[in-house]
Amino acid sequence: KEAFKGIKSENLNEIRSLKTPPAAISDVLSGVLMLLGIQDLSWLRMKKFLGQRGIKDEILNFDAQAITPAIMKTVSNLLRSKSNSFDAATIYRVSVAAAPLASWVKANIKFAMVLEKIQPLTNELAKAESTLKKSQARLDACEAELAEIDEKVAALKADFGAKTREAESLRTGLETAQSTLEGAQKLLGQLGGEQGRW
Repeated sequence: KEAFKGIKSENLNEIRSLKTPPAAISDVLSGVLMLLGIQDLSWLRMKKFLGQRGIKDEILNFDAQAITPAIMKTVSNLLRSKSNSFDAATIYRVSVAAAPLASWVKANIKFAMVLEKIQPLTNELAKAESTLKKSQARLDACEAELAEIDEKVAALKADFGAKTREAESLRTGLETAQSTLEGAQKLLGQLGGEQGRW
């Protein structure tokens, strides 16, 4: 992408002005068009493509994830069969503008191959993230339930403390009443003896 940014419109117009392009330029432009999903690889279509407004932006903003396995196979075959056309030194001698395009085609195919190799890992990662998300939701639900149970336990402890204090108060009251009753019975017993003496 960096090399392609430096290409001037004049360089692209120079290629467009050719009546018939050298084989290397044709091969490179075929690779570019194939990657962009354009099936027509005629010189007329290539010239039209080079004359489009926004061609640089289209190439610079290209998403290599859009490369289908079929396109990758076709362009890889082109790179193998016409490897000389995509050789940096060779294509640079033929056209200054086509050299960065050749590098762009090769880089995108390499990147697409890497994406294809890591796709199973990406899928596993997505599954693991999904499982993690579900587990986190379950953990959050359990923590909320635990907090609710803790609140109930705290309320029961407070109620138990209040009941314990009430029971202690009743026990103290009962002991006091029993002591008073024993004292009253003793007094009655003494008064009963006094009555007999009278």
